[in-house]
Amino acid sequence: MIAAKQVDVRKNIKKYFDMAFNGEPVIVSRKENKNVVIISEAEYNALEKARKNAEHLTE
Repeated sequence: MIAAKQVDVRKNIKKYFDMAFNGEPVIVSRKENKNVVIISEAEYNALEKARKNAEHLTE
């Protein structure tokens, strides 16, 4: 997992998007600890599938 400042991500957005696409989540630090994480669509879809499966198991 990579951590980067918001200003660095803006300057090098392709670099960070490529990292996320290649499986390396990128934490973007922001003011007031309102951080975000950039992940690939494939990773997001896998997380959503796992979340839905977990919800189904708890029903």
